[in-house]
Amino acid sequence: MKKILILLMVLVLASFASAQNWFKGSLDQAIAKAKVENKLVLVDFYSYT
Repeated sequence: MKKILILLMVLVLASFASAQNWFKGSLDQAIAKAKVENKLVLVDFYSYT
C-alpha cells in the first residue's frame, strides 16, 4: 500500500513538470535556431492552440 501511495504521489508531481519550451515561429526559424543550438526540431502536428 505504501508503494502505491508513493507511486501516485510521484505521478501527480511529474504531471506538473514541463520540460518543453515551445517555439512560436516559422519552421525555417525553428530549423535555423536548432542548427545554432545543435539541437533537433520536433514538429507537433496534433495540438490545440
